Amino acid sequence: MGLKKKKNIIILTLFMVVCFILYQLYFFLTITSETMTGNKLIPIINHVGLDGLHLRSEADKFINDNGIIRGVYYLLMPQYRPDANEFKCLNSEQRIPYERLNDDYCDCLDATDEPSTNACVNGTFYCDAQYHGKPVSLHKIPSSKVNDGICDCCDGSDEWSQSNDQKLLSQSDSKHYRYYVSKCSNNC
Repeated sequence: MGLKKKKNIIILTLFMVVCFILYQLYFFLTITSETMTGNKLIPIINHVGLDGLHLRSEADKFINDNGIIRGVYYLLMPQYRPDANEFKCLNSEQRIPYERLNDDYCDCLDATDEPSTNACVNGTFYCDAQYHGKPVSLHKIPSSKVNDGICDCCDGSDEWSQSNDQKLLSQSDSKHYRYYVSKCSNNC
């Protein structure tokens, strides 16, 4: 092989390596940046690590697989961030310690401190289906139906704390029949 051919092969190989590195960088930046719809891609949290050990803490049980507090309307998520370790109730000036958020006791008069539980009688639970680009149909239910053993949300996100051995009543179908299931199906 001549010197010119060796030089061309080296240049071509270097060009391919640089293209591969640029492609990998582009792919990484695409995954970690905002998508075309303006929503950030959030990696799914790993529930079980090596040897079956749970990696999520007890406080993380109110966070869904998309990294969002369960039952919160996605446009209201910024208001659920702590402000000086306090949570400001959404419809009043009442403030409570942030530790009381989702503690199974209704502290706010407007029931906004318990979005993931059924503690507040007049609360509203927003199903996870609201994040699938359907702002017209919000898929919300009264918070009294959360974790009651009946699949009310079309995606089954209202029965998030049920154990695997517990039977649930499925969503009603077109014939209005319900049947027992081990896990709510996603019918959205």
